Amino acid sequence: MSSGRHHRQGLLIFLLLCAAYVFVTFHRVSPAVMALDIIQDMHMSASVLGILASVFFFTYGVMQLPSGLLADSLGPRRTLPLFFALAAGGAMLFGLADSVSGLFVGRALMGLGLSVVFICGIKLISSWFAPRSFARMSGIYLGMGGVGLILGSAPMAWLCSFVGWRTSLVLLGGIGLGLSVALWFLVRDKPEASEATSSEAQKATPAALWVSVKTICQSRDFWWIAMWYFCQFSVHMSFGGLWGGPYLMDVHGLTRSQAGGVLLMMGFGMLAGGPLAGWLSEAVFQARRPVMLLNAAGLAVLFAILALWGARLPVWSFYPWFFALAVCGMGATAVGFAAVRDLFGDEATGTGSGLLNTFPSLFGVTIFQPLTGWLLESQGRMPGGGFSAEAYALSCLLYIGVALMGLYSAWAVAEPMQVTTVAFGKASAARALSH
Repeated sequence: MSSGRHHRQGLLIFLLLCAAYVFVTFHRVSPAVMALDIIQDMHMSASVLGILASVFFFTYGVMQLPSGLLADSLGPRRTLPLFFALAAGGAMLFGLADSVSGLFVGRALMGLGLSVVFICGIKLISSWFAPRSFARMSGIYLGMGGVGLILGSAPMAWLCSFVGWRTSLVLLGGIGLGLSVALWFLVRDKPEASEATSSEAQKATPAALWVSVKTICQSRDFWWIAMWYFCQFSVHMSFGGLWGGPYLMDVHGLTRSQAGGVLLMMGFGMLAGGPLAGWLSEAVFQARRPVMLLNAAGLAVLFAILALWGARLPVWSFYPWFFALAVCGMGATAVGFAAVRDLFGDEATGTGSGLLNTFPSLFGVTIFQPLTGWLLESQGRMPGGGFSAEAYALSCLLYIGVALMGLYSAWAVAEPMQVTTVAFGKASAARALSH
């Protein structure tokens, strides 16, 4: 294949990946603008809603290591479209469900199907673009998730106002099915796969995958990076992905559409945060740790402001506040994936990224979204049915504590991270000699 054709095909695949990743971030945050409608229609409590929203993250988290193993063995070309179609079916089921159990099943299928998108995307970027472009392309890829955050806030609120939340989910499921067909016909695992059958493509063996998992899990720095990532992602998605919308409506009296307009800023923050974090780590600091420290500290400061003065802040100030939340939260996580690649190189890109992505989804958001709902309920409801500023301030203390845990984890990471790559290379060489 000529280099020009290779480049064009790689860009086409990258655009399809970006479109697929938009759905991941969209479905993460869309419950924030549907929350009150779902509570009213299904007669559920805030705690149950928190569990419902977090089911997505639980199934998403459970599948992260399997997603990495599938990306490194079966390949993204087969894994991605099949699972994406499953997510589309889950969205349609969620919209059509007439019971709480049906909502739970639909939400779980959405998390399960979308769980492979980011990891398969990272694997494809590693295969289709030069190593020197990895951080830049992966930063753009992660940043494009901001489009999903944008569409999942104000535009989703407007769509729900016009056609209802149920019809909105059915329509989105139909669009997702169409995209899964495009992924099936257009995505290839690597440039050679465009001219050769997939059976000729080299896939990692089960033994090699096990060595990768073992090597990654034995790395001290990996676990500190994972803890930092856990804290950043969990805080961002617990508040920005669910409770930020009710906060704006309960404490500041915003309508659903107005709250969606404020939450829209998280999309722009994510669009800016991914490329910004990559640029700072490579061009300014030439290290990952300073960026990790800055963003963890930023989260702690943001929620301290909300806890102390949130009820007295003017509404306009929440536009930059939610922008900063996304920059310091999801936007910064691109540095975590770059750090894992620094540690283990290309041969374990899928597995390492899958392990990193497991912990915040499986143990973070699934705990903190319902826990926030429980904290709010523990303070009682206001006459109108919402929660008080004092109740939300209590939940901010939880987020501050988690952000400080992330700050300590970033401080504990050793520089330079590339040192462990040598150990991984030696393990790989020893494995090759043993065969």
